[in-house]
Amino acid sequence: MIKKSVSKKIMIMSLIFILLIVLFGFGKYFYDKGTDISSVNTNTTGQLVKRTSEPNGYSSQQSTTKSSKELSQPIAPVENTGNASWLQIVSQGTDEKFTNLSSGDFKIYKAHSPQILKTATSADSPVLSMSEVISKYPNSLIMNASGFNMTTGKITGFQINNGKLFKDWNSDKRATNAFVFNKNGSSEIYNSTTPASEILKKGAEMSFSFGSILIKDGKSLPSDGTVNWEIHSFIGNDKDNNIYLIISDTSTGYQSIMEKFQKLHLENVQVMDGGGSSQMSLNGQIIYPSQDSRSVNDYIVLR
Repeated sequence: MIKKSVSKKIMIMSLIFILLIVLFGFGKYFYDKGTDISSVNTNTTGQLVKRTSEPNGYSSQQSTTKSSKELSQPIAPVENTGNASWLQIVSQGTDEKFTNLSSGDFKIYKAHSPQILKTATSADSPVLSMSEVISKYPNSLIMNASGFNMTTGKITGFQINNGKLFKDWNSDKRATNAFVFNKNGSSEIYNSTTPASEILKKGAEMSFSFGSILIKDGKSLPSDGTVNWEIHSFIGNDKDNNIYLIISDTSTGYQSIMEKFQKLHLENVQVMDGGGSSQMSLNGQIIYPSQDSRSVNDYIVLR
């Protein structure tokens, strides 16, 4: 009877011992699995980390995801963007290539799906007379565009040609807005709060820069007092992306100018250089001469 009792106790203790060994084995397995970081993970710095044989157990690998800060890094302007080239603008619907909408104190031409060229290709682009530009592009609609420093002769404002930046925002204090034509034939208007990197990323091909924005996305903006009784040149577009080149004569005034633009249902309008710089030609004939026969270094040419 005693022998049976002892045998029974030995058997129970053996089973308990075996059970403990099994439990220990399972525990170690799940512990190792829970602490194994051989798969890729991220640490608090946003880097990729992997388990290795290095002393600290990990090696780091930089993330390939670009931050918004990296995407808006400044772009260095180029010295020269190359020879001026044509860009095809895409307008909706059908219409004549050029439509003369001039009346009273306004010289107005609407262009449907024209090709556009910007004459300035660098910050050092030379000043040219209207006659010189006509000789290069005789069968075109031509108007002065971006402003320039009359002391140095250098172009002002935010400048892109051939999809390359050659003058960034804040390079001078005279121009903080730009009318931009994109590679896909669309057009958009910007101010200096949008960095060059973002504008180029959206497909900017060329820009014209000088004065205030009068209308943006169909809404008239408050007057900043720069549009007055002097001569002014304007670039604009409507909802169908027809392009408008406009010159208002002396003594037209802000109110009359805005009323005219509203009647034309313009979507975006920006002021270009004015005064003696304002001038326009069509098919080799000067239709609005400069008051002082001024040469300028940036013209917008449409054909």
